[in-house]
Amino acid sequence: MFRYLLSYLSLTIVSAIVFAALVLDPLYVQAIKQDELAYTRGINQVVSEDVFEHQEQQARLLYWADRFSYDFSLKKLADIQLPAQQIKQLQENGVFAEVRSGWAVDRITLYYSHPSCDCYLMMTKNYGEHGLFQQYLLSFLLIVVTFIALFILYYTYRHKKEVTRLTKVYQAYGQGSFNIRAESKTAQPYAILAKTFNQMAEQIEALLQEQRTLVHGVTHDLRTPIARLRFALDMTRNCQDLQQYQARLQDMDLDLDELDDLVNQWLFYAQVSSKPAMIELQQVAVVPLINHSLKKLSVLYPAIKVTVELQSAVIQGNEQLLIRAVDNLMMNAFKFAHSQIKVTVSQVNRQLLLAVEDDGPGIKDELHDYITQPFVRLDASRSTDGFGLGLAIVKCILDKHHTQLTIKHSPLGGACFMVAFNAYNH
Repeated sequence: MFRYLLSYLSLTIVSAIVFAALVLDPLYVQAIKQDELAYTRGINQVVSEDVFEHQEQQARLLYWADRFSYDFSLKKLADIQLPAQQIKQLQENGVFAEVRSGWAVDRITLYYSHPSCDCYLMMTKNYGEHGLFQQYLLSFLLIVVTFIALFILYYTYRHKKEVTRLTKVYQAYGQGSFNIRAESKTAQPYAILAKTFNQMAEQIEALLQEQRTLVHGVTHDLRTPIARLRFALDMTRNCQDLQQYQARLQDMDLDLDELDDLVNQWLFYAQVSSKPAMIELQQVAVVPLINHSLKKLSVLYPAIKVTVELQSAVIQGNEQLLIRAVDNLMMNAFKFAHSQIKVTVSQVNRQLLLAVEDDGPGIKDELHDYITQPFVRLDASRSTDGFGLGLAIVKCILDKHHTQLTIKHSPLGGACFMVAFNAYNH
């Protein structure tokens, strides 16, 4: 593109000049004819009367040539060198103006008929032969063309430089240098291209990091149940009776359930995180979701006391995703609570606030952002169930709903997970 830009632009300028000359030159010549005919009618009368009254006609013509800026001469019709069409116009009108236009000088010749002598008085004048206007015009055009050429060269050089710089960045990124970024503090429109590329590169880097985290986390969590399965399988070879054999089978069945749960959560997280930002929304009543989740988990954790303060409210969201988010928040509170949890739903102004609190060990402030990443578990001993995907799934679902998960300290002594939704007005 930039290789031929100067040639194309030069060709365009030349074409414009030629077009302007073809269009404007006839108009310019016609204007000169009309102006000269109007100006020289009086001169023709004065000169012709004086010349025809004297015997020395040539001397009088030279005399008047010094007074006016014209060369005067008397010609017979046969001596006039004009095309036949123009000779016919001269004979019919008695006057004719001929203009020969050049780049710097225009030559005009006027013919006035004098029937008394059967001759024609010729007046010839050169425009711009000694004038400054033509020099000024040519100098002006030269300066303009020079500045245009310099601007084009500078403009082309700048754009080619920016394109080359971006091309090198793109090529390096394509060869695997995923940490490279384009310089965004540059001229438009390349600043937009650089920012767009940097945003794309950051998103790809985040996806790659997330992929590495998922692979590492799944690999790590797969080892434990697989190792237990292998151990239980080896133990079945040494079983002495049916009861021992059934116990080993029961252990293997539990390990398979754990593997199945891990794969399901992993696939759900991958599915939610890869979905488009736009999701199908409908009216969702929050309180029934919470009651349903608490009813299921209370059976699994009967020793945990549950306190609820629920204010009926409706929000806009995806019901299936919100069910999963509420279940994960409740499960997280039940697993880490020592003796009690508290669930609160309240409406403040035009927002619906959901708070889930527990009296567990709590979460340090510096770990609030870290805990919502996939496969992150603060329990280093892994004495609690789970794979570290619960809160990551919650965060991903809330991102789809354009809201955030806030982690605070609970008055109960543990952690408080808060979510603020925009309340739906009927």
